[in-house]
Amino acid sequence: MPHIVLTGTESTYKSRLCAALSELFQLPAVPEYARHYMSENGIMASNVNEAVFNTIATGQIDQQRIHGYFDAHAMATLFDTDGITLAVWAADKFQRPVEAFTPIPTHLHYLVCAPTNKAYEDPMREDLDRRDELHKRYLEMLDGMNASYTVLKEVAFTDRLFEAISALRSCGFTPRD
Repeated sequence: MPHIVLTGTESTYKSRLCAALSELFQLPAVPEYARHYMSENGIMASNVNEAVFNTIATGQIDQQRIHGYFDAHAMATLFDTDGITLAVWAADKFQRPVEAFTPIPTHLHYLVCAPTNKAYEDPMREDLDRRDELHKRYLEMLDGMNASYTVLKEVAFTDRLFEAISALRSCGFTPRD
């Protein structure tokens, strides 16, 4: 079974979907490292400089390694973001090359959360008005790597969850009762 990665722009239900899918499919879920780190350290998105970004990137990649992200034989796991998010962030904010963050394994399937829903303000978000532009970058990056992905477009959370369940079923996962 592949690992499943939820990715996409800010405020598109990634974390909520990850938690709901984890419960439905009885799969371990790995939370987004950036949100955890920023919350614990009282950092708002507008205050992320390159040093803070580097700390977040190291933490995210370490977290992926610890939870078997790079191991095709590890138990299937849900990841709330991965190196694709780091690559988009690095290129957008710091004009850094994306290659360091994008060696993605072939045993992944991405659920790309499209910015079709209403965005909600949050101190850890700063690009709510650029979600469509950034969404295109995610798709271009995934296409450039021939990654396996499904775009989740439904507006309401419940409908998007059903869309995600369907995508996981098509990958061979079965919800648990």
